[in-house]
Amino acid sequence: MKMPTNVAKLATICAAAGALATVADAQPTTRSVVEQRVDASGLYAKIPLQTWSVDVKSFIDHAARTARSKGGATKAATDRATVYRPIAVCRLIDTRGLAAAIAVAGPIGPGIKGQGTSTFINSAGACGIPNNGKVAGISLSFHIWNHTTTNGGYISFLQQDVSTVPTPPTVNAVFNDVPGTVWTAGTANVSIPDDSGNFKIFIANSSVDVIVDVNGYYQDLDNLDVGSQELNISGTTAGTLFELDNLGTGSALAASTFGGGPAFTIFSGYMRANGAGIGTPTVAFIHRVTAASLCGGDNTYSVIDNLLLNADPGAIAVVAPRFNPTSDPSAVQPSTATPAIEYRLTNTCSNSIPGARWFLHTPGTSLVTDSYYNVIVIKP
Repeated sequence: MKMPTNVAKLATICAAAGALATVADAQPTTRSVVEQRVDASGLYAKIPLQTWSVDVKSFIDHAARTARSKGGATKAATDRATVYRPIAVCRLIDTRGLAAAIAVAGPIGPGIKGQGTSTFINSAGACGIPNNGKVAGISLSFHIWNHTTTNGGYISFLQQDVSTVPTPPTVNAVFNDVPGTVWTAGTANVSIPDDSGNFKIFIANSSVDVIVDVNGYYQDLDNLDVGSQELNISGTTAGTLFELDNLGTGSALAASTFGGGPAFTIFSGYMRANGAGIGTPTVAFIHRVTAASLCGGDNTYSVIDNLLLNADPGAIAVVAPRFNPTSDPSAVQPSTATPAIEYRLTNTCSNSIPGARWFLHTPGTSLVTDSYYNVIVIKP
């Protein structure tokens, strides 16, 4: 086999990874057949539309591993909000001039001095691939026919702005160095960090014809528009079904309704502040009246020491007495007086925590030591 040194190395890598396959090895399930003329060489053989296995969960993990190993970022590594969307198997490209969604003239040459050729494919809007800027990846299969005598090469599917100098970061298949003997076939997931849905094909060292079929894409959910349809998330997990984590300073969840309806509705069940308890720094907590919290000689005031409320006059606190509160034997019934909330810039209670604080207040009625009150904090 006569092959440049860099191609030989890539061949070894790809063969070890199982990237090289033939049509006979693929064992596809035929959906339909595009009628094509057949010549003696096999170049114009019938290449049927095929189905192939797509691991809809592994794309994110695979892309993340690729990003770490290459020292760069792929879409799925930097943005985990993607979901696989299957589409009817469609012939996207056929450089032989046969029926395909996108016309690409072939064969694709090896470039100047065999350094390779990049062919840009604007696939957004073709074969059911959206053109809305939300395509983070594409699932495709490909076939290659090598026209170059005694010279092998390789193919890479890449985002359009990825450099191929001196070599591309990813090799999807290495093809044979004997022209016209077999079709080289394989599958690939193309990560597209810019969400365009567009990619490029890089061919090294040889002149080849290429066929590309698609069977799905990975949708970016950063900005999901479902139109007039509902977006339902359902499951049977005993844990949390839908969880949001914001590692920045913004909101983990925001909702707006511009038609006058509610922005947030609970059909059944209840809201829970995880970890809420006596004096916890949570959005809902329990305030316990103690001798230390009472305001000196005025036992109608109890200072509330809570990280979400302290020194924040703009906060809103909703308070309600907690009758028959807990199994805590030290807990007692609160007074029946309606509690109020009051903010003071200076805590003047000699036996309480100093500083700007919120106070529980029952006007005209002394607070009962060891009584409990539910508090909900709302931040504007």
